[in-house]
Amino acid sequence: MKITQRNFINFFIVTTLLFIITCSKNFENIPVYLTFPKNIAKIEGNHALVIGEDIFNLKKNILSDDCESWAVDLDLENLFINSYVNLSKKMFEEITIIKEEFNESSFENNLYKTTLILEKNSAFLDFKTEGNKGVFTIILDSSFKIKGNKKEVKNNLNSNQTWEKNIYLNCKLSEGSRKATELAFKQLINQIHSNIYKSVLTVTR
Repeated sequence: MKITQRNFINFFIVTTLLFIITCSKNFENIPVYLTFPKNIAKIEGNHALVIGEDIFNLKKNILSDDCESWAVDLDLENLFINSYVNLSKKMFEEITIIKEEFNESSFENNLYKTTLILEKNSAFLDFKTEGNKGVFTIILDSSFKIKGNKKEVKNNLNSNQTWEKNIYLNCKLSEGSRKATELAFKQLINQIHSNIYKSVLTVTR
């Protein structure tokens, strides 16, 4: 069978397209799943969660191109917000989500038993190679306060996780960073859950 130049060009184009499609699937980022505590007891009454603007800051220190580090894509700001929103819906009997800056005068009419105010949240991503290992670290910092009955409790929380992989053994940072991020948020959510209960108890006494 004689292979013409035109047939070769067509074969090359089809092969290239298949390669691009396959690679794009390999680099497709799987969503990060949030894990919440089980059997959460409801806090009675009407409460509010206030989410202001500019509450998130991201810092990256990516020092290596190994492990396809360029393919990492984590929507960390939404993960922070979803952690608080979804957890609040599970914890409070009635919860109102307010997306604006907190204004003291707006809450003077005591419509809410307590007000959870989401403050500064930050994430730090670090990736480097140490010998033949790629090492990824994620550090989460989150702060919120609970107001009620003329009392206020501030909470500053921290969570971190590390993922390591031999850079020569199918090392994909998009997968590793997702796993580490899921664990870091699980740890953080457990802290948020515990501290909300303690803070609500303190300000409603």
